[in-house]
Formats: sequence, C-alpha cells, structure tokens
Amino acid sequence: MTLVRRRPVFGLAVLAGAAFGCGLTPGASFATTPSEACSALAPFEIASDAIGLPTRGATIASATLVASDAAGNADGEFCKALGAIHPVDATAPDIHFEVNLPSDWNGKALQFGGGGYNGNLITGLDNVRFFKPGAPTPLKRGYVTFGSDSGHQSPSVADGSFAMNAEALVNFGGAQLKKTHDVALALIAKRYGAKPQRTYFFGNSQGGHEGFLVVQRWPQDYDGVVAIHPVYDFTPLQIDGNALSRELYNPEGGWLNPAKLKMLQDAVMKTCDGLDGAEDGVISNVAACQSTFQLSSLRCADGKDAGDNCLSDPQINAVEAIHSRVSFGFALQSGVSSFAPWPILEGADWTGLFAFGSRPKPSNPPTPMKDFGLAVLSDPAVRFMATRNVNVDPLQFDPMKYKDRLQEASRLIDASDDDISAFKARGGKLLLMHGTVDSAVPPQNTIDYYQRLVARFGQGPLDDFVRFYIAPGFGHGTGQFVVGWDAFGALEQWVEKGEAPGPQIVVDTREGHRQRTRPLCVYPGWPRYVGGDIDVAASFTCVSP
Repeated sequence: MTLVRRRPVFGLAVLAGAAFGCGLTPGASFATTPSEACSALAPFEIASDAIGLPTRGATIASATLVASDAAGNADGEFCKALGAIHPVDATAPDIHFEVNLPSDWNGKALQFGGGGYNGNLITGLDNVRFFKPGAPTPLKRGYVTFGSDSGHQSPSVADGSFAMNAEALVNFGGAQLKKTHDVALALIAKRYGAKPQRTYFFGNSQGGHEGFLVVQRWPQDYDGVVAIHPVYDFTPLQIDGNALSRELYNPEGGWLNPAKLKMLQDAVMKTCDGLDGAEDGVISNVAACQSTFQLSSLRCADGKDAGDNCLSDPQINAVEAIHSRVSFGFALQSGVSSFAPWPILEGADWTGLFAFGSRPKPSNPPTPMKDFGLAVLSDPAVRFMATRNVNVDPLQFDPMKYKDRLQEASRLIDASDDDISAFKARGGKLLLMHGTVDSAVPPQNTIDYYQRLVARFGQGPLDDFVRFYIAPGFGHGTGQFVVGWDAFGALEQWVEKGEAPGPQIVVDTREGHRQRTRPLCVYPGWPRYVGGDIDVAASFTCVSP
C-alpha cells in the first residue's frame, strides 16, 4: 500500500477574503497534496482586471513540482510555474515570468530584479552573495520567489532593440514589475488561499534601479527593499557614458590602454592604501585619497605620450573628465541635469569590467560599440531610445538634438524621485549599499540620491526607514574586497522585528582569497584600522569623516 503525504493548505481560514480581487473562485482549486496543488495551476488564465496595469491578461503555461531530492535542487520541494503576460499591443513581446511556490510556505514573497537591459528570465532561484553565506536559499526557507524578463527577450544584457516598440519600452521602464507582482499574487492566492503576510524586493545594478522604482511607484506593494549599486537614473548614466566615450575614443581623444590604466591604479593605491591605517590593498579613507593623490604627478614630459609609465595631456584630460561631474544642459526626471563622477582616482580597476577596451576603428555604417567599455551600455540607448537609428555614429551624438526623446525616456525609465513619503508612511524599509570602486555605476551617484533624501526628510526621520552603506574596495561584483553580506537578513530583522541595522560585518568572497572580514559602516562612516589581525573585522572601527 502506497502512502500519500497530505499537507494542510496554508491559511484556509482566510481563503474567502484572500481569493477575491484576483479573479478566482474561493476554494475552487485547492488540492490535498503538493503535486495536485501544483498541477492545478496550469493551464490557467489570469484576467486582465486582476493586473493593476493594462494587459490582455496572463497565461500560466506550465506548473511542475520539483522534488526536494532532485539533482541540483537546493531549494526544497516547490512548484515551478512559468507563464507570460500579454501586452495590449499584439506586436509587443510578452513578459515571461517564473513563480516558485514552496510546498511549505512561510507566508512571504520575494521578487527579484534583473540586470543591464534585462531580456533574460529572472528565475528567482539564485542565492546571491547578499544572502547569508551558506544559509538556505529564500525558496528553501519557504519564500515564494519570482521574477521576469522585463518584457523582452535578448541575447545580451546590452541589447536595446526592444525599445523601438513603445509598450516594450514602457514595460522595461518599470511596468513589468507591477504586472509580474500582481500575477504572482494571483498565483499565490490560487495555490495557498491567502495573500503574503510580507512582500519583499531584492535587486542589484539594474535590479537596484527596479528596487527604487517599486519604492517610488508602488510603495503599498512592498514591506522592504534591498537595492545594491542601483542604476536608479538609467538615462543620465547612458548620456554620461556616451559623453565620456566621445572624450576617449574620438581621434583626438585621450584613450588609455590597459597598461596605462594599471599604472594609474597602482599609483593611486601606493598613495592612498595606508590612509586608513592599514596597507591591505583596500582604500577605505576615500576623502583623504581625493585630497592627497595628484594626477599631475603622472604627466609625461611636455605632455606628450612617452609610453606606459606616464600620461599625456589628452589622457590626463580624459581621466579628469571621468572623475568630474558631467552636466547635460537640460533637466531629466525629478530635475536631474548631471551625472556623478567615477572613482577612477579612488582605486577602481578600469582594466576589467567596463574597461576602455581598444580604440574603435572607423566603419561605415558605424559598428555598434560592443567592445568599448563605457560605450557598451550607452550605445544601445543612443541607437534605439534617442535617435532610433541603428546606423548612427555614437561618437557624433549630440544629446541636445534629442533632448525631447531623452526626457521622455527618463520619464518612463528613471527612478530619481526623492519623494518616497508614501513608502515611509506604509512602514516600508529600504536598505542601500554601494562599493567605493564600482566602475559600472559610480558610488557618488547613490550618495547624491541619499543626500537628497536627507535634505527632504532630515537625518533622524530618514534613519527610521532608510539605511545606506558604503563598502570600501567593492566594485560591481568585483574589486579588492568582494563583499559577502546577509543584506536580506538585515532587512528581514528590521521589517519583522523592528531591529534597525547598524554597522554590519562582511566577508571578502573573492575567489582564492582568505575570507577576511571588515565592518560595513553606515554612511558616511568608513573602517579605520586600530590594531590587531588585519584580516579580522574587530581590528577596525567605523569612523566618520
């Protein structure tokens, strides 16, 4: 005789109240086993009126129970539901999504953000470094997890061709977040007969931008958000990247080869490494570095290029441009009219991720700048969002000529609004972090936004619902200190237990490194060495500038 495991359905007492509003019939599809409950989710149609933004509804195409002992499964037993949200414009792409529903649900949900220009399905199955190292994944802990491809499918995270379709651009600009959220909640209600007690959002880079979007546009939908190195003002970043590309790659520009970039980084490190009290390959006292290092010390004789051990005048001008704020001459969303300087003189490695690549050769029509560093992400915005001309030469781009289109793109995409009063009023918590040597999104960009929040709310009231950290030596997933930190755990404790996070302990997860630890200080603090084992966080204390 075969015994069938039967589990009680979560939240039957609230079934009737939870299912209404999702286009569901209360109690219609609640089965007695996880396998039956999962099978009941597909095929399934979700009506358009169950989704808070315009669509033609959604279809659940498949629902598969993944066994807890399945090969490679570290997430426990769950139902993997795949489907699509259909656009109003039949020529626009669907939003493809994945919702993972654990057999043992903890009553909570977690939405994941994407990266780059998106275009790849975010599965919600990743246990990234900003969760507790070695701990069970959120899905294993009982969270429903979900994500989408943002409403287009692309072979590369730097493909912007989708933007030629108006609805696809609107979806990328944030609408897909609300649509995916609402579909996930409809599935949760159908599977468990209850709404989530808590709903969280987690993202880094473009996903951090999306975290800002949900805080600003749909604050009532989320209890807490983690945003790591957020690209919150997407459009200014692309304008800035293009401006600096023109500074570097035009024939009279100051392009630096990898050897010169390495020489520059080494010179900065030699000057600044010990300013925090420890020579450990990490520059923590960034303010002292900015006032101490002199770029002019690397100038070639007579300002003419004399090899890889010095910089010519055009190359110094290029570095200074990268390290300076770029003004656009017109305002974008929430009045933003400039973009922050990059940390090229604070220890950032520009020979790796988003490095300068090689100087592009002239071609007719111009070749998309897929291999040229700062142009990698700005090039699609110039071609598909601003000019809508795939053959345009990005090195001849004049933003003023496309001011109206750039302002429209900013209105659709950017998340620069510092009025997040509604999120505060609903009791939401926002956890921010950025690394000091990020060469994909400059840390000063996030500092700028945080300072605007301080000006709006005041430090004390802001501390009630926003916490911001700066991580020395951490880049865009790279750097001299690759941060491992249980950011989501800190957010959970804050939201659910009222334990506001203070200084944190982070671990260096760099491959082959020694798992050293450091304090992660609340901004504007930084870790100063006070004595002891240089690899142990207790040997450092957080100090303010």
